[in-house]
Amino acid sequence: MFDFQYAAFIIPAFVITVGVFVGMIVVSLNHARHWRLRYEELSARAKSAK
Repeated sequence: MFDFQYAAFIIPAFVITVGVFVGMIVVSLNHARHWRLRYEELSARAKSAK
């Protein structure tokens, strides 16, 4: 199934793909953390204004 003749092309492609996926996950989690903190800040501000 895995032909080692093409390993020089396949393995770097897998490494790049994993790197891109990890990067997308990290960016997504950072954005989620930012917006969660922003929501908590606005919720606290709204509760104190009441």
